[in-house]
Amino acid sequence: MTMVTTHPETGRLPSSSESSAERDTRDPDTARDAGSGPPDAPRAGLRGVRTWRPTPRLLWGLTAVLLLAAVAVTATLGRSAWQQQREADAAADALAAGRQIAINFVTMDAASFDADTKRVLDESTGAFQKEYASTLAQLKPVVTANKTVSTVERAEASLVSGDEDSAKVIVGVVAPTSNASTPQPEKKTYRLRLDLVKVGDAWKVSTLDFVS
Repeated sequence: MTMVTTHPETGRLPSSSESSAERDTRDPDTARDAGSGPPDAPRAGLRGVRTWRPTPRLLWGLTAVLLLAAVAVTATLGRSAWQQQREADAAADALAAGRQIAINFVTMDAASFDADTKRVLDESTGAFQKEYASTLAQLKPVVTANKTVSTVERAEASLVSGDEDSAKVIVGVVAPTSNASTPQPEKKTYRLRLDLVKVGDAWKVSTLDFVS
């Protein structure tokens, strides 16, 4: 004998055409299981993923490397700037010294011959100093007898080349000059080329030539 179960509410047999969704709606447990499947799938895929985070020790190491690099760059730039400043200072000192030596060389007065020539000797060295000193014995009587007076009205200097120990300077000089036969000063123009060398803390002339 075959027994058939009917729905109490409707008194009809369950139809084979009823959709699974309708059965799931009537069965809360089945619907809960079906609905919870898809949202859990992405989370299951992320369970093995780890986010990299630097350790404090690594951070300190990177910081130290960056600091050392910054210090090295600063030191290099600082030394370069310091060297450039030294060269600029040396060029300026050589230019000023060359100009003053040229002025002292051209300046001469019969009344102060010894003092005038001593300045030039003190500012010279090497071959020029020896050559200049050797001419003074013959030059002094001529200057004294002619009552020669030579002064400098204007002097302009330019640096040809140079470094911290040597330099070449060109100096143009306008020198009013008078003597016994020409009491009214005549302006004379000279162009001098000086080779300078650093002796201790002072620049001195080692070669001096008249140039056109």
